[in-house]
Amino acid sequence: MGKMQTCLTYVLIIVGFFFISEFLSGKLIEQMYVKMNGNVQENFTYQGQDIALDVEVIDAKATNVNGYITVRVTNNTDVTVDKAYLKFDLFAKGDIKAVSRYMEVTDLKPGEHKDYTLKFRAGYVDTYKVAVKEDFPDEDYIFELFGYEFNTRNFLGMDISRFINAKAIKEAGFNGITSIFSFFGMVAHRFVVIAKTVPWWGYLGALAVIAGII
Repeated sequence: MGKMQTCLTYVLIIVGFFFISEFLSGKLIEQMYVKMNGNVQENFTYQGQDIALDVEVIDAKATNVNGYITVRVTNNTDVTVDKAYLKFDLFAKGDIKAVSRYMEVTDLKPGEHKDYTLKFRAGYVDTYKVAVKEDFPDEDYIFELFGYEFNTRNFLGMDISRFINAKAIKEAGFNGITSIFSFFGMVAHRFVVIAKTVPWWGYLGALAVIAGII
């Protein structure tokens, strides 16, 4: 019985230490977000005519592992945009292409505006380019795995679309399945990040507490 209580005490200490560290590291990570710089291209060809949507970047910040961009798209034309795309090109250290992402803009009526937030995982991104496009060229060749996008037309410079059917993977709901793995992966990654950010005296204090119990 005594051993069970001791084990339970250890578990509670570890769990408590984890949540305290999670809270403190969360505050630290918030301070690690740095404002990104970039530009926006609003003009695009839609159904054969040149139009321009107003695209305003409301917020764009990143750490050395991830980030987010929030944009507001306003339709000041007299044309309803049934379907278009926001293309985000992200660059590390100013000119190294890190990743491209597309977000769908649908049913945007004249005078209407909508907000879109892109969350991404990429290292050391500090610059962005946002453009409005009528098409998503490789839409049927891209699928998501463990929170990352893979383009079968350009995988490490190779075209593997003949061997992997990205559209079939998405239609089979594989993205949803991998999101579960992505969740556990993020938890594991979060734990490692937290472990690295906890100062040495934090571990020393935890060991002292455990030693005192023993």
